[in-house]
Amino acid sequence: MQTVVVGTDGSRNAEAAVREAAKVAKADGAVLHLVTAYPDIPTYGETIASSAKREPINLRDVAEQVLARTTAELEGAGLDVVTDAREGDPAKVILDVAKEQDADLIVVGARGLTGLRRFLLGSVSSKLAHHADSSLLIVRDKAAG
Repeated sequence: MQTVVVGTDGSRNAEAAVREAAKVAKADGAVLHLVTAYPDIPTYGETIASSAKREPINLRDVAEQVLARTTAELEGAGLDVVTDAREGDPAKVILDVAKEQDADLIVVGARGLTGLRRFLLGSVSSKLAHHADSSLLIVRDKAAG
């Protein structure tokens, strides 16, 4: 295996996916592509303001912070890490990066949606399972439930 793509949003299940992807990448000497997506709604940053400063939140900056925090830990463990923060639907962003990098494996955390929420929202892992050209590993953090 040469390339592993892992999607993260900083949640517990995503962190579990990153840990598992890191194990696979380290064992195979693969490059780990760490990916996060942020909403592509142009006015989103204008409508959400910090209660302390009343300034718009830059969602790309938030995504970059998630990546930076995780990258520091992974590089400290001796992994070759490439990061990518992109605007758009998380499943599409992960699929795009996986295709661009000719990924051998995509790793994501399970979200655990059920009932109507799952029907209406779908899940990133479900979308990836239907559309990925690469193998897919879905990781559930047992502590998260």
